[in-house]
Amino acid sequence: MSAPQQPGYNAPVQGKSRMVAGLLNLFLGGFGIGDFYLGYTQYAIYKIVISLVLVVPAVVLDLGFISTIFSLLYYAWGVVLLVVAIMTFLGKWIYEKDANGVPTV
Repeated sequence: MSAPQQPGYNAPVQGKSRMVAGLLNLFLGGFGIGDFYLGYTQYAIYKIVISLVLVVPAVVLDLGFISTIFSLLYYAWGVVLLVVAIMTFLGKWIYEKDANGVPTV
């Protein structure tokens, strides 16, 4: 007779929600919250650093023409974050799986 197994020991692992990650990337993408949720800490930190590097000269400092350039770059960064959110909803690129290799659902 075989040894009793623990309940759920061999159960398949359920992946993290693509919808939750997509909504986090859509509304809090500049802070990298969706990437933290999926375990992609390095990408999340990159997003935070890029957002801060672009927003400080554009909004906080009054540098005239340089602020205008940083504002335009910040808008372009917003478009990139929107594309990343769409890719998260669709499960493309790194968002097919979480950082542990479990497919997102």
